[in-house]
Amino acid sequence: MTPLLEGNEDPRSVLIAREIGAISDADIVSWASRHAAPQDYAEDIDYLRLVRCNPKNAIALANAHGHLKSLITRRFPGFNDRSEEASQIAREMFLRRLRAYLQDDIDPFYICRMVSPIEERYEFPRWLGDLYNACDWTDERTTREQASHLREAIQQILAHNAENPANGGS
Repeated sequence: MTPLLEGNEDPRSVLIAREIGAISDADIVSWASRHAAPQDYAEDIDYLRLVRCNPKNAIALANAHGHLKSLITRRFPGFNDRSEEASQIAREMFLRRLRAYLQDDIDPFYICRMVSPIEERYEFPRWLGDLYNACDWTDERTTREQASHLREAIQQILAHNAENPANGGS
């Protein structure tokens, strides 16, 4: 699976991607290893712990989410992960994950596991479309062939969000 994060994202975007289930703790560590931090947090202890984290160490990896949250609390004290700003970040990460799905890069479960966290955090945003119904009965064992209807639902969501699935942009 191609990583959702490229390394140039702001830590707040990484946190929101993790909160909505678009990425894992291993993805946080991978982002940190590729990220060129600006001076204002390059020497932050939690950022350095992320950079130095061994992704093969389960205990260290389990702390990645906490380190990211601590970094954001200290360096971005006014940030609220349930705000309108956070909702827009969530929308961007969500749409990025949907585009990856259309490129046959990920399993249906990686799309559907985002539905509940998004609904809970952002009160059923319109940009989520009808994904809740499209994901009904989908679990980690569901194959792309078994969830063929998901592609159409994703294309509709991208179209509704002014996206062109053919070129991945607006």
